[in-house]
Amino acid sequence: MTRFEQIISAIDTHTAGEPTRIIMSGLPPIQGSTMAAKKHYMKQHLDHIRTLLMQEPRGHKDMFGAIIIPPTTNRGQYGVIFMDNAGYVDMCGSGIIGITTALIEMGMIPKTEPETTIIFDTPAGLVESHARVEENQVYEVSVANVSSFLYAKDIELTLPDLGKITIDVSFGGNFFAIIQAKALGVSLQPDNISKLIQLGMMVKRAVNNQLKVQHPIEQHINTVEITAIYEQPEPFRPYSKNVVIFGNGQMDRSPCGTGTSAIMATLYGRGKLQLGVEFTSESIIGSNFKGKVIKEVQVGEFVAVDPIVTGEAFITGIQQFVVDPNDAMKYGFVIA
Repeated sequence: MTRFEQIISAIDTHTAGEPTRIIMSGLPPIQGSTMAAKKHYMKQHLDHIRTLLMQEPRGHKDMFGAIIIPPTTNRGQYGVIFMDNAGYVDMCGSGIIGITTALIEMGMIPKTEPETTIIFDTPAGLVESHARVEENQVYEVSVANVSSFLYAKDIELTLPDLGKITIDVSFGGNFFAIIQAKALGVSLQPDNISKLIQLGMMVKRAVNNQLKVQHPIEQHINTVEITAIYEQPEPFRPYSKNVVIFGNGQMDRSPCGTGTSAIMATLYGRGKLQLGVEFTSESIIGSNFKGKVIKEVQVGEFVAVDPIVTGEAFITGIQQFVVDPNDAMKYGFVIA
């Protein structure tokens, strides 16, 4: 009989540089009739599991994770709860790319060439992933994300030291504050990461203090969770470089799937990006996603688009985490 109080199995992946720790088994039941309710239950009753898996010594301040559970809808094949160093988000495109790759490459979903499709039940809604499979290998994954839209444009905020700035707020699976880097007086270079994190958190706090957001259908989605700082070429072409700041000062290494969706929705809402045009989204480390908006739809009172984001992921490890009852740091710790 093992003396460990918990053994948790996980698959680690990275999508365009961004880690996803995929929790496959070892957790107690997560109660709730919807994925949003299950996310809330996790936050209220099982948050120590998030901290032990995301924080040191098993993780780090920029770790990201996903818990695989049964779906709550008839169409969904898997349910997913997403977590980071500070809490939970409703959707993650890079996470879905990583999960899809892991499930197929590990044999949990049969490989079907040329395409294998999985439907995920997320707190933001149903999301389809389409893996391109060739020669028994997953080459890339396209995520048909939830409908995305420009929620509010030209919102004026006041930031300490910077004064007044103007942002847009868009939904891409999570609510984003969208702002061009030049408005913050900074360029998207790795040398500026500390400054970008500081600015991103300032913008997120300011927008939540000064603007109340509410998804017109998903009532639990009512906070701006993430800041996307981007650079756009002039004259316009369908490309952006971005850095996404979320959690407690966490920086996405990938171009961010939901962030790419939100940026494309912003550009569509401003009349710059057209349906069906391929969009390239580049991260601060130089990795890329491809994207496009394929259809205009209505979400409540908002004109929205259905986005597709494509990227590749790789398995980096197969883990078994144990919890020793005598370990004073068993639930993790953070060094700011």
